[in-house]
Amino acid sequence: MGWPAFLLLSLCAVGVRGLYFHIGETEKRCFIEEIPDETMVIGNYRTQMWDKQIQKEQDYQRYREERFRLTSESTNQRVLWWSITQTVILILTGIWQMRHLKSFFEAKKLV
Repeated sequence: MGWPAFLLLSLCAVGVRGLYFHIGETEKRCFIEEIPDETMVIGNYRTQMWDKQIQKEQDYQRYREERFRLTSESTNQRVLWWSITQTVILILTGIWQMRHLKSFFEAKKLV
């Protein structure tokens, strides 16, 4: 690797600040496993604790999940009652039609 290539690589690396990885709450993972094999990793790593931001994001996601669950349960309940109402109306309409046709045919003396 010559000096021009090293200089070009150094200039490109100036904008790089660090590697950030999103890891789940209970998930343990080594980020080195996700880097391709041909990548050389050299450097010092520093971890930063973002407890307040993480806690705030988790609270927001829990709030959204609760709202979505309540909306889903409400919609499910409305669909259930709507289908029960349609079934009752259909059965009542069928009973009314049969009684009406029976009285019609009795009035015409066909039955």
